[in-house]
Amino acid sequence: MQKFFLFFLILWLSLPSGSAFAEDKETIRWLIWDQVPNFIIDGEYKGQGAGDTFTAMLQSHLPQYHHENVLSNTRRYHALIRQENVCVAWAWIVPGSKNFRVHSKPVSLAPRSGIHILKSKQHLFGKAGDSLSLAKLLENPVLKLGYLEDMSYSKKVHELIEKNRDKGNIYFSSVSKVELDLKMLDNGHVDYFFGFSAQSIFEAKEKKIANKYQFYNIDEMDMYTSMHTHCSKTPFGNKAMAAINKIITNDALMAHLDVIETWYGQNKDYREVFIDYVINQQANKLVKDPGQ
Repeated sequence: MQKFFLFFLILWLSLPSGSAFAEDKETIRWLIWDQVPNFIIDGEYKGQGAGDTFTAMLQSHLPQYHHENVLSNTRRYHALIRQENVCVAWAWIVPGSKNFRVHSKPVSLAPRSGIHILKSKQHLFGKAGDSLSLAKLLENPVLKLGYLEDMSYSKKVHELIEKNRDKGNIYFSSVSKVELDLKMLDNGHVDYFFGFSAQSIFEAKEKKIANKYQFYNIDEMDMYTSMHTHCSKTPFGNKAMAAINKIITNDALMAHLDVIETWYGQNKDYREVFIDYVINQQANKLVKDPGQ
C-alpha cells in the first residue's frame, strides 16, 4: 500500500501544474469614457448607454479573451489607442489612426452634434429647431463658446476655432471628460458649448426635472458621424478584429439601433440613414467619416 501511494505521489509531482493545463487567455483592454448617454459610468442607468451595451455585447461573444474596461479622457484615449492590446467598440475614426488601427465596417451613426445653451438665453441665438452658423456666433464678442481641446468635431469647426482662437470669446478646456458640464451654462462661465442633444435630455431624466437647456444644430457640423469598432494594427489586433467581425451581424446592429433610439428618441430620417449606411453598407452623403 505504501509503495502504491508513493508511486502516485511521484506521478503527481512529475505532472505540470494545474495552470499549465489551461492556456492563459489574452486580455483585451476596451476603452470607455464618461459621456452620457453613450457611456454611462455611474448612477441609475450605469452601463446602459449606447457604447456600454455595444461593448458588453462584443465581450459576451468573445469568451476566449479576458476583458478589461479602461476609463479614459481625450488625451489618455489618444495615447492608449496606440497600445497593442487595446480595442474600442464604439467610436469614430480619429484622423490619422488608420496608420496604426484596424477598423470594422460601420457599426453605428453618431447623431449630429451641435451646441447647448440655457433656454433663458434663447433670444440671443434663435428659434428652437433652427440650425445656427458657428461662424456668425463667433463674430459676436458677447457670447462665449466653451471648447474642449483634443476633441474631433469637424474640419470646418476646427478651422473656425483656429481662426478665432485669440479673440477672447472662446474658453478652452481640457477636463477629464469628453464633454463639458452643463453647470458651466448655469454659472455663466460660458454661453454655449458643443455636445450631443441627448446630454441635457439624459440629465433631466436622471434628475426627474424639466429640461432647462436648448439644443441647436450647427451648420458647420456634419449630419451623422460613422462609428466603428477598432483595434491595434498588430497581429493581436488583427486576430481580435477577425473574431469581432463575425459578431457584427445585422441582427446585432438592429438591436443596437433600438438602444440608440431609446436615448435619442425615434427619428425617421436617422433610422433611414442607419439602414442605408450601416445595414446595407451603402455610401450616404449625410454621413461623414472623420478619419478620411
